[in-house]
Amino acid sequence: MIILTHTLLLFSILAAQPKDRVEFQVNICTGILTDALDDNPIYAIKVEILSGSDKLKDSTFTDREGKYRIDPVGYLWRPRIRFTSSDYYKKVVILTEDHLDEENNLNLNISLNPIPDEEKPKIFSKGTMTSRAKTFFWKGNIFYHLGSNDNAADYNASRIVINKIRTDKTPQGELLIWINGQEMNPLLCYVPQDGRYENLLAILSGYLREPIFQHSGLPRFLDDDLLEPTVIFGRIMDAVTDEPVMGAKVSMIGVDQNRRITGPDGKFAFQILEAGEFFLDVVPPLHSRYENPTKTKLMIKEARGGWYKSDLVLFPKDRSHWAQ
Repeated sequence: MIILTHTLLLFSILAAQPKDRVEFQVNICTGILTDALDDNPIYAIKVEILSGSDKLKDSTFTDREGKYRIDPVGYLWRPRIRFTSSDYYKKVVILTEDHLDEENNLNLNISLNPIPDEEKPKIFSKGTMTSRAKTFFWKGNIFYHLGSNDNAADYNASRIVINKIRTDKTPQGELLIWINGQEMNPLLCYVPQDGRYENLLAILSGYLREPIFQHSGLPRFLDDDLLEPTVIFGRIMDAVTDEPVMGAKVSMIGVDQNRRITGPDGKFAFQILEAGEFFLDVVPPLHSRYENPTKTKLMIKEARGGWYKSDLVLFPKDRSHWAQ
C-alpha cells in the first residue's frame, strides 16, 4: 500500500509538470555569425526561420559584420533556425521560449565550422560572381530597377517582386541576370543591403575586371523618395494541415482602410505610409474551429522601401490530438 501510494504520488507530480509550448511569438530575431576557428564575422550566410513541417517563415543573409536581422517574425510552431553556406557546415537550432527575452525578442549568436577545401564541391570559374549575385535575389523578395538614369533629377525606380532568377557570365566576364524571365541590366539593379537599397555592381566590384559602377555616375544607394511605400503581407494558415485559411478577417491597427478578408490562398497585404508600432489582429472565420490568436506586434522602421512578410497560423480549439 505504501509503494502504491508513492507510485500514485510520483505519477501525479509528473503529470502536473508543464510541457514545453510548441507555439509562441517572436518579435525580432537578431544575431552574429562567426567562424569557429578564428572568431571572425562571416558574410553572406543564409539564415532561415522554419515553422511547422519545415515551412519557411522568413529568411535573410548576414552582412559584412556577420550580423543578421529578421523583423518582424510572428507566431511560430515548433520553430527552428537554419544557417547555410557553401563554405560552412550547415547548423540547425531548435528554438524554445528559453531563447526569448522579456519582449519576445530572440538574439542568437552562432559560430560555424568551415568546410575543408577538399570537402567542398568543385566550383567552375563562372560560378563565383554569378552565385554571389544570386544571394541578393530569392523568390518572394524584392529589388529596385532604376529606370530613367540620364539625369539625377529625373531618376525613377520600379519595385520588382522576384519569382524566378537566373544568372550567367559572358566570355568577357560580364554579369548576366534574368528576373522573372526578363533580362535585366545589373548596373541598374538595387538590392536590399543593411536597411538600404545598394547598387548590385557596386557590391560586386571586386569580382569585375572593369570598374563599371565607378564610371557610371549612378548613386550607390537609392534615395527614399525613389522607393515605394512599405508593404506588410503574409498568409493565414492552418497550424495542423498547413493549408491556407479562407475568410479570416485581418486588421492592421494604426492603418487607414485597415481590414482585409483572406481569399482561398489565405493571403493579405497592407501598405504602410509611416514608420512606427503596429498590431496585426486576426479574427478566424465565423463559426470556425479556430482559437482567436493574440495580436502580433510589428515594429516598422521605414515608411518607404520596406517589405515585411508575416505569415500567421491559426490553432484549433481542441488540441488534445497534439499530445505527445
